[in-house]
Amino acid sequence: MCDGRNDCTDATDELDCDYKLCREPHWFPCAQPHGACLAAELKCNGIDNCPGGEDELNCPVSARFASYRRLPARNCSLSQYMCQRDRSCIPIEFQCDGKSDCADSSDELAGCSTQSAASCSGHLCPNGRCLQRKQWLCDGVDDCGDGSDEHGCVDLCKPQLGKFMCRNKEQCLQLAQVCDGHSDCMDGSDESETCNIKPDCSSKTCPPAATCHMMPVDGAQCHCPAGFRLAKFGNKCVDIDECQEREPELCSQSCENTSGGYRCLCDPGYQLARDNRTCRATISNASEHPLLLYTTQMNVMGMQLASGQQHWSRHHVYQVAGNLSKVIGVAYDGSHVYWTNIQNEAESIVKAKSDGSHSEILLTSGLDAPEDLAVDWLTQNIYFSDNEMRHIAVCSHDAHNCVVLVTEDVHQPRGLALWPQRGQMFWTDWGVKPMIVRASMNGERSTPIVSDNIHWPNGIVVDMHQQRIYWVDAKLGSIQTVRPDGSGRRTVLDGILKHPYGLAVYEDQLYWSDWVTKSIHACHKYSGKQHRVLAKDSTIYAVHIYHPAKQPQTPNACASARCSHLCLLAEPEAGGHSCACPDGMKLAPDHQRCIQMVKRQRLFVGVGQYLLEIEHTAFGRHVVSASHALDCVISEMVYNSVNGSLIIADNERHIIVEYQPEQGRTQGQGHGQPLRTLIRSNLGNVSALAFDHISQNLYWADAERRVLELYSFHTRHRALIRFFAGQESPIGLSVMPADGYLFVALKARRQSYIDRLPLSGRGTPTHVFEDELGDDDIKMATDYEQHTLYWSDSDMGMIKYTDIHQTQALMFRNKLRRPYSLALVHQDLFWSELGSPSIYWAHKSNMGPRKRIDVVPSRGDGDGDMHGQYPMSMGGAPWRLSLAASVSIGEEQQLHQQQHPCRQQNGGCSHICVGVGRLAATCLCPVGFVYRDASNRTCLEALDCEFRCHSSGECLTLAHRCNGRQDCVDRSDEQDCDVGHKPKPKVMCTNRQFACHNAEDCVEKNKRCDGHKDCPDNSDELHCSQFDKTKSCHAHQLACDNGKCVDQSLMCDGKNDCGDNTDENPSKCDSPASCDMGMFQCSSGACIAGSWECDGRIDCSDASDEHDKCGQRQCPADMHRCMLGQCLDRRLVCDGHNDCGDMTDELNCGIHDSPSKANICGTLYQCASNLKLCLDPAARCNGTAECPRGEDEADCGDMCSINEFQCRSEKQCIRKEFRCDRAKDCSDGSDEENCDKIQNQTLSQPWTAASRACRPHLFDCHDGECVDMSRVCNSFPDCENGNDEGPLCATACGGRPVCQHKCRATPTGAVCSCFDGYRLDTDQRSCVDVNECLEGNQPCAQICENTLGGYQCQCHADFMLHQDRVSCKSLQAGATLLFSSYNEVRNLSEQPMMLQVAWSANDSRIDGFDVDMERQLGYFSSEEQGIVYQVDMRRGSVTRALAVPSPTKLAVDWATGNVYVLAGGSASQEIYACSFTARMCGRILQVKTHMHLRHLAIDGYHGRLFYIAMRLEGFGHASAEVHVARLDGSHKELMLHKKDSYMTALALDPHQQQLYYLDMHSRTLERISYRSRSGSGPHRRPEVMVHKSPALKQPSGLSIYENHAYIVNLGSKEAVRCRLYGERICKSINLNVNNAQDIVVAGRSRQPMAATNPCQHSHCHGMCILADYGYECMCGSQLVAEGEQCPHGSSSELEVGASRQDRPQSSGSSIQRWLMALLVLVVGSLAVGLGYMYFRWRQRGHTGLNINLHFQNPLSTIGSKAFIDHERNEASVGINANGMDGMASSHSHSSSETGTTSASSSFSAQQFGMPNVLQRMLRPKQTSSSQMATEMLLENSRASELYTLDNGRKAARGGGTRVQDILVADTDDDAATGGSFGGDYAGDDANARLVP
Repeated sequence: MCDGRNDCTDATDELDCDYKLCREPHWFPCAQPHGACLAAELKCNGIDNCPGGEDELNCPVSARFASYRRLPARNCSLSQYMCQRDRSCIPIEFQCDGKSDCADSSDELAGCSTQSAASCSGHLCPNGRCLQRKQWLCDGVDDCGDGSDEHGCVDLCKPQLGKFMCRNKEQCLQLAQVCDGHSDCMDGSDESETCNIKPDCSSKTCPPAATCHMMPVDGAQCHCPAGFRLAKFGNKCVDIDECQEREPELCSQSCENTSGGYRCLCDPGYQLARDNRTCRATISNASEHPLLLYTTQMNVMGMQLASGQQHWSRHHVYQVAGNLSKVIGVAYDGSHVYWTNIQNEAESIVKAKSDGSHSEILLTSGLDAPEDLAVDWLTQNIYFSDNEMRHIAVCSHDAHNCVVLVTEDVHQPRGLALWPQRGQMFWTDWGVKPMIVRASMNGERSTPIVSDNIHWPNGIVVDMHQQRIYWVDAKLGSIQTVRPDGSGRRTVLDGILKHPYGLAVYEDQLYWSDWVTKSIHACHKYSGKQHRVLAKDSTIYAVHIYHPAKQPQTPNACASARCSHLCLLAEPEAGGHSCACPDGMKLAPDHQRCIQMVKRQRLFVGVGQYLLEIEHTAFGRHVVSASHALDCVISEMVYNSVNGSLIIADNERHIIVEYQPEQGRTQGQGHGQPLRTLIRSNLGNVSALAFDHISQNLYWADAERRVLELYSFHTRHRALIRFFAGQESPIGLSVMPADGYLFVALKARRQSYIDRLPLSGRGTPTHVFEDELGDDDIKMATDYEQHTLYWSDSDMGMIKYTDIHQTQALMFRNKLRRPYSLALVHQDLFWSELGSPSIYWAHKSNMGPRKRIDVVPSRGDGDGDMHGQYPMSMGGAPWRLSLAASVSIGEEQQLHQQQHPCRQQNGGCSHICVGVGRLAATCLCPVGFVYRDASNRTCLEALDCEFRCHSSGECLTLAHRCNGRQDCVDRSDEQDCDVGHKPKPKVMCTNRQFACHNAEDCVEKNKRCDGHKDCPDNSDELHCSQFDKTKSCHAHQLACDNGKCVDQSLMCDGKNDCGDNTDENPSKCDSPASCDMGMFQCSSGACIAGSWECDGRIDCSDASDEHDKCGQRQCPADMHRCMLGQCLDRRLVCDGHNDCGDMTDELNCGIHDSPSKANICGTLYQCASNLKLCLDPAARCNGTAECPRGEDEADCGDMCSINEFQCRSEKQCIRKEFRCDRAKDCSDGSDEENCDKIQNQTLSQPWTAASRACRPHLFDCHDGECVDMSRVCNSFPDCENGNDEGPLCATACGGRPVCQHKCRATPTGAVCSCFDGYRLDTDQRSCVDVNECLEGNQPCAQICENTLGGYQCQCHADFMLHQDRVSCKSLQAGATLLFSSYNEVRNLSEQPMMLQVAWSANDSRIDGFDVDMERQLGYFSSEEQGIVYQVDMRRGSVTRALAVPSPTKLAVDWATGNVYVLAGGSASQEIYACSFTARMCGRILQVKTHMHLRHLAIDGYHGRLFYIAMRLEGFGHASAEVHVARLDGSHKELMLHKKDSYMTALALDPHQQQLYYLDMHSRTLERISYRSRSGSGPHRRPEVMVHKSPALKQPSGLSIYENHAYIVNLGSKEAVRCRLYGERICKSINLNVNNAQDIVVAGRSRQPMAATNPCQHSHCHGMCILADYGYECMCGSQLVAEGEQCPHGSSSELEVGASRQDRPQSSGSSIQRWLMALLVLVVGSLAVGLGYMYFRWRQRGHTGLNINLHFQNPLSTIGSKAFIDHERNEASVGINANGMDGMASSHSHSSSETGTTSASSSFSAQQFGMPNVLQRMLRPKQTSSSQMATEMLLENSRASELYTLDNGRKAARGGGTRVQDILVADTDDDAATGGSFGGDYAGDDANARLVP
């Protein structure tokens, strides 16, 4: 067998020979002749697995195992012997034991003959061998090898055995040799005179079958045959019961006594070996091979044991499961492997398949230190011991039902063994009273069977075949055995065991693990002989052996029992079985069913759109009892304990819904829709939900809108209870209904804190906690029974709690990884962690360990830890898991609910009732409503409350005022109704006037504070000390009495903005005057812009601008509504592109609705948005979008969202929060590189107290501990080393003032600190003001004014300050977002979210666009058509068109309506100004030839033109310059020169006079001021606003609006909105197209209008261009005098829809006719030359003609060699020395150099001679009215022009005869142009294109 020859006909003798012979490369044989056979992965793994360690010899050194590198010299321990040759180590007991364990046999040669008896603990043989145990003497086996251990053994040499012992005990003779007349004993004792005396045997009467022998001493003696002995009484031979006397040495298993002997028997599954004593397990197939499993903390290992019935003699060792943590116990039932994990906070019992796959956590809850486990193979129940919980417990096979069996007298249980056939279990306990214990498997009849002379029992095993119990004692170093009843105790082996732990038995062998030797040992179970080491490993724990014969299937009582939950076997004396119930249940009287005693609470987990229900149990497996797929995203949720529903906030659809889980389970049975929408409007980002179960009100915190609101389930009304007007945002919320208040966590600019508020929101908030709070999410949960509030702090990584009545923050858990949502279930507190798919929990008393369950599968896993109805379609874990718990209401709470006033007719409230404790209530009004009278019970609309009665406070309309009837009880409605008291109409004062406080008079502002009283009320001369006469107030501002200007939006909001309380004067707020026209008046009295009303954002401090009359925003009838709620232009429905983002716009599209999807492109890439457009396959995922909607760049994986991090290799995208979290999420580990350089890190990293620095408000104890400063010098040592107390504590701040502001006493002296807004001066004592306007990020959106201890923000005239007093909002709200997508400009608006097609350019690419908001006109350019279009934005239709040579980017001068355009394509060098009123364009600016223009921007308010000029500096390096000029092109000035830069876009803020630009090379958004200072010129220092952010990948478009930058990136589906002040946070805006190139915010305030427009009064017959001193007149490109007529042909206008051949001819047409004549001659000459060249070319052997085909990528051209050559040749003169155009050579470069996609060419463009030369020759000479043309690359970026398919053939577009290969295509119609080449349009400088 396995000899390389097929001896069997089926070749089975040669199967699995590598395994059988242990051959490499799959297996490695250890050196011992029958040593272990290791799996290949165990070789060179850094661990000695062979007993001699040869598996780690000659290993290559790797970084992983560098620390394990085997050195030539090895040191063995004192308990080991070192072999001489290979220096391997073996146990010292193996030396001189008669067996060679070293490869060189040195263990049996060196020193064995001279070994002393002192060094041998057992018996030293004369030949030097040492027997390990003295019990091996006289056992009938020659252990010494020389027979000396069997000499003189009297018990073995007895006459009864037919033998005679000589007197000197040196010889043992057969009885026949005694008294035979021949002396056989050396001392002659076998012969004597007695041998011959009488009576002899002839006269001796012996029993039947006995024989008589003469003995030297006793004479004639009777001897019974073998197996018999003489009876003590009576002359007869009786049978010897060997089975009883010599048990258990005779037989392996059962022994049957026979007459004169015995017979060994074997149990089923075993067969008797040839020695008739040993039982061997039957092995009939491969699955019945014995398997030994052992654990090493990190791994579960397997060892296939060799057997005499197998064809191999080595044990095969391999890994079953790896990468584990602290695995201890292990068991196997033939199909699954089970193991215990005691890892701190991850204690569990795990189940896996036999190969270690598909592992699942069976149990975590109720475990603390599960050390050992055993599986009852009859019932499949799992038994285990828990060392910390101090009990023996059992669980069903699925761990759904668990029961604690034994707790009494259990201290430190460890090993556990079962005997299911007898219903018994045994365990070891090494606690206070070490013992071996037996009990019934149902936990009853527990009794110790060994309690004496036992110290540290570990492993235990049952040998059910021989009915003995074995255990190992680590203290005694022994293996001992006893019968199940405690009798027959004896020691198997001792003295040679060091620290045994695990134990197993198989056949006649015992197997154990030893911690000291780190190995698996084996020996004979009776004698202890055959000791050997099977394998080594790291520290080995449990040992378990499986064979089917060891787990026989026998009838059992549970097979017929009818237990509802758990059936446990028991001893026959205990009834054979019993039923058991899990926690919270008890056994019914029938002793079969379990009755629910405590209802299990459920934990709800929100995972995206899925809701999981988990039944929580204190002991047992958590089960997903139900899963629900919802039509909403679960952002936050709370449980409604009244009706059992869940209230869910969806922050994507901005709704709050109510879901009934019970109805959700039965939805398919017709029980109705379980999801009901509660709130669908005026919702931002809901950060927390809370439910008041007494008043049945829902509370929520809206962080985006900075409000707290509630919803009444009684009346379904909604009220705003708190608006945080500053920079505070509510991020956490919890209500205390019984106490009448709530806790809210607020995040402010400088800190976070927790406030306490009444449930009504009224009153002053109380700061409860403000120390040690992070700047991220804070979530809350309340324990109403214990009156405890818990909150998680994801930034600080901790959970704290406090008593709600005595608030003091106490630590619950710290050093967590960003804890998030909280929920209380029974006695346990659950929490989730950001970015983790797991749920954690601990007992709310904080006494137990932390537990974890994985509710969402990790990458590549199956069901995770949870079992049950888990939705496999759910996918991976979202970033946040939301939690909620089903809270049951007790009888006492229900009584309080029924008695609460809000339950009695809604507390008398017309709308909303809110509790004020348990027995009181108050009423609230919805937004836009006010109380009707002083009772504050009834609410009515604020619009109906125009007058209040003086005494009752009742509301009346003005129609009841002075109507002659008494409506008020006190007649106050009819008082002061005379003419003198009637209100006078309010006068309208201009911006240059001062409004007197009587609101009736206006005076010029220069008369304010001039010493003369001009106002009737003298208000113009009040508070003049702080009045700045140089500053004026806007029309929408309040003139404070002290001269300060305050926006009216900030009036009457409870904050003193004026400084003298003018804005909060009761006379202004209680009876506010009406606002100006176009303004909206808040209920509080403040005035805001009228456009702010009902815009979806709260602007009034009382939220009255978002009242109920705003209505629900619906999609217009002509638009499609997406499933996610946004509105979509009908033209985008069924267009083949996912514009909704959820594919609902492409559903149910018929044949006529969507284009045919037939593939006509063959192997080319077909665009889905234009099926006729075919691209080279290389265009797919090349970084630029060529398809109309950019689908060629979709799903390329190299453009990550701004919320993601892009891995360096494979372009993998991971969550940004995973960056630098000390866990490698990228396959290349790039997410964990350069982490020390990351700024503003959002993830809190793990830290320890010893390594972190103390926070500023903490005191450093200098031992790694930090304590709060409030505990320093408090006469109590809070630091462990007492450093917080000292003698200076009493005197540091006493006596004279030490600090200017605040003084804190410390043990080292006084520590000074300052109030907010100040900082310590250099003397560390005095305080100086901090100028916040100059430090750090700009705190204000527009104007910042520093004040003592703070700052104040102001806005420009077109804006008003928002309620946060930082941001500015445009008075004309409703701006929309315009972005270009190939041939369309799309309009994206909010409230509702609406996507429309603003205008379309048919099939032409839009290269640039801009809008004129004042005139509602749009403009866009088409480079390929050479046209700039004007669009009516109201109708979306093109109205006019002007011709410009290859126009690209454009910008509008909104003052005059002129449009400025870059001309010349991608290498443009000119800027044209176009006037659609004058219908002409003209060049105003030209840059040098070595530069080209990239972008431009216009400031129409200040009359400035900005443009980017790019310069190539060689070797691929480029520099960018930003220039400024007047709008007529004059006064050009360099603003900025930046090396190694590639700027892509410009945008400006005319109010701030800041110019913004994008740099693709450095991935930055920067700005530079162009505001001029007198005598010093403009500011020229750039400022980086956003640097290398995910918002800047490949930025291409930029727009500025309301101090935010809107950016689009090439290849990205989303736009980005970045704040330009404070924290420059960027948020994404989904566009759903990959090719958005330009972006413009269509807002009027973006284009402020100047007071006058000089061009309105001009008399220009052509264009009027603003200039330095007014304006200039232009006719085409020529400046003309005012009033001068423009020459004929100056117009550039085209008919809308006209092609290039229809364009008007220029004034140079006569010259062109001459040139056309010359052209005919040149073409003829060229044809002859080409013909000759072609003839010579064919003579050289060429047969084909192949032409380069270029798809030019404009961005990739920059920095390429072709572009550099082009730029250099442009600077040179004409043609090179070879007569070739310099640019022609660039076309021969490969695509890798030029960034183009090019066909292979054997006939390059150079061989044509001079295509560019022809262009130069054909250019018309420049005249005063002609347009300057620039040379262009022969390229076309539109693939649709290059491929015109006709039956699979490529054809020319010119309309001529089809030829095989077309060299030059004329895009003009020769018939229309008189056959002239290139046409007569002077500006068309690149009509000749290379086409296929």
